[in-house]
Amino acid sequence: MTSRKVIVSNPTGLHARPASQLTQFCKQFPEKIILKGNGKETDPKSIIMLLSAGLKKGTEIEVVVEGDNEVSVCAQVAKFIETLSE
Repeated sequence: MTSRKVIVSNPTGLHARPASQLTQFCKQFPEKIILKGNGKETDPKSIIMLLSAGLKKGTEIEVVVEGDNEVSVCAQVAKFIETLSE
């Protein structure tokens, strides 16, 4: 298991378009990916779960990845979240 903390910097948080983009990005990886934030654990491969997590701008989240390429995938997902734009 590998984890990394990131801050949501997108002005709208992980809502609507950014959430959809993140879901599509995460679905390309077979590894198990979990986002921890706001006291919840969220599967970013599920748009419904991601939208219901309420991850707003400024929220610190922990990206947790388990699987064969967990270090690489964790870094890629964290960078994707950090660079999301509207």
